[in-house]
Amino acid sequence: MYFDIKPKTERKNLFGGEYSLNNLQEYLLDNSTRLIIIKGLRRTGKTSLLNVALNELKSTWVKIDVRDSPYFERKEFFPFLIEQIKQKIEPTFWEKVISKISGVAISYKDLSLDFFFAKEENAHLFFRNLNQQLKMKNKILVLAFDEIQLLKAIKFDYFMASAFDNYGQIKFLLTGSEIGMLDKFLGKRDYDYPLYGRAYMEIELNRLKEEETKRFLEEGFKQVGKNISFEEIKEIIGQLDGIIGWTTYYGWLRLKGISHEKSLERVKEEGKILVRRELDLFLNTRQAKSKYITLLKFLSKGQNEWDLIKYAFLKEKNKVADSQLGLYLKELVDYGFIEKQAERYIISDPIMLKAIKE
Repeated sequence: MYFDIKPKTERKNLFGGEYSLNNLQEYLLDNSTRLIIIKGLRRTGKTSLLNVALNELKSTWVKIDVRDSPYFERKEFFPFLIEQIKQKIEPTFWEKVISKISGVAISYKDLSLDFFFAKEENAHLFFRNLNQQLKMKNKILVLAFDEIQLLKAIKFDYFMASAFDNYGQIKFLLTGSEIGMLDKFLGKRDYDYPLYGRAYMEIELNRLKEEETKRFLEEGFKQVGKNISFEEIKEIIGQLDGIIGWTTYYGWLRLKGISHEKSLERVKEEGKILVRRELDLFLNTRQAKSKYITLLKFLSKGQNEWDLIKYAFLKEKNKVADSQLGLYLKELVDYGFIEKQAERYIISDPIMLKAIKE
């Protein structure tokens, strides 16, 4: 069902993703493709695409939702990751990998691995031996990370660069909604970054176009034997702007018997709470929090080109240096709160725009 608000796990429930899904599956089956990226703004369906591709994959895979992992501490993350791998591979395979670590005997039933694998050299030994065993069995292991950019803080990109170069039986599948931060993680424009120059394939998910939104709503209601009017569709397109996550939530509410007007209002109201929380998490770690808020206010009023923004700050007698303004804009783009389109900076999520205006 299209209007299930949980991330999708089956192809039949994935709207309009056939092309992206087929491409992703081709990359997963291609032994020469070791690094695959799914990128896109928040709530554009990245996790659903990831889930469906993995569920149809015959190779062994491990999926990590980084937000649910101990991603603040490197020494805690590696034991967590290895434990997830342990749960997905056969006990005999696990024992063969562990037995190759010199002087160490850890049974499959022993769950206290945190201390041992907190030492990074031991974690690297594990992955080296894992790769050797995979090669002997002619198998591939896919490690999938949802919201990978969060692991930049513990320098997981250094480990990935080493794994990419040395562990040919391990393939990485990554998603990220903070697009600029994802690009930094991949070292796209900076040769000093660990992953710079590594070959990868990329799939980018965008907002639905007007005709796609119309078809999504019509087909979604048809699945449950209901109809939606042209006027309602037009209003949804105008207020939710093709964000499939918000549109799905609207459809789910309608299936609960809530009217069009109340469903649309509830999406906007609950959505505002969510985006404000996301924005607060970002702002509360910035010393210049008030500058960011002022900047976002200007952008929400259409003052979205460099000269217009500078003039708006000056008009309010709020001094900001060019270097500072450039940093603020870059960070808002990097974290996915705004987009740069030509020479303009746009708050592309309509619910975030509404939250900022209010």
